[in-house]
Amino acid sequence: MTEQTSQSGNETKLYAGKFQTVEELEAGYKNSLPTFQENETLKKQLEEVTKIPEVYLNPSDVADIEATRIADIQARAKEAGMTQAQYEKFVRSDKARLEKNKQSFENMKKEVGEQTINILRDYVAKNYPKELQDNMLKTFIGNKEARTAALNHRDQLLNNNIPGMNRPAMPDYNVTQEDVDKAYLAKEKDPHNMKKRDAYIALLNARGAQKQAG
Repeated sequence: MTEQTSQSGNETKLYAGKFQTVEELEAGYKNSLPTFQENETLKKQLEEVTKIPEVYLNPSDVADIEATRIADIQARAKEAGMTQAQYEKFVRSDKARLEKNKQSFENMKKEVGEQTINILRDYVAKNYPKELQDNMLKTFIGNKEARTAALNHRDQLLNNNIPGMNRPAMPDYNVTQEDVDKAYLAKEKDPHNMKKRDAYIALLNARGAQKQAG
């Protein structure tokens, strides 16, 4: 493109409205090219970090998260308009929270102790539908108030039952912790033997009743 201007009555042809010769125009173009390319690169980089992707890519360090949970996280990220970088931060944060909760639950299991957990497992199996048992057991392990309420309710059921009806048989001798431990080991060695499991639970209940009776 050229442009005509008047200087002292003489017409001077300017290229691109600025350059007097083609050589100057070419030099100007070459000088501006790096700036143009830099601007285009910046525009592309800006688009990459602000664009909401059609499909989020999962970092390799979150590969062990369940597929259904990943799908839910991606749906929430899409709804919130997250970029790929924001999504990665979000999914890693969710994984860290899950691992923290898992570790907290494992610590709580150690604090409660396996003996009490077995009592709770038996209580849950007898008082809740199968579909609810796992969640209820986890609730009683992780929530001290709920656990105390469950154990108190169990004691009430044991005290109120008619003798011989749904109540563990009470041995005619004093049940020691050693008896309970032996029954536990026998149950663990043969986990599919329901008789050994029931014997362990019966001794456990008898031991608890003896402690309660003083």
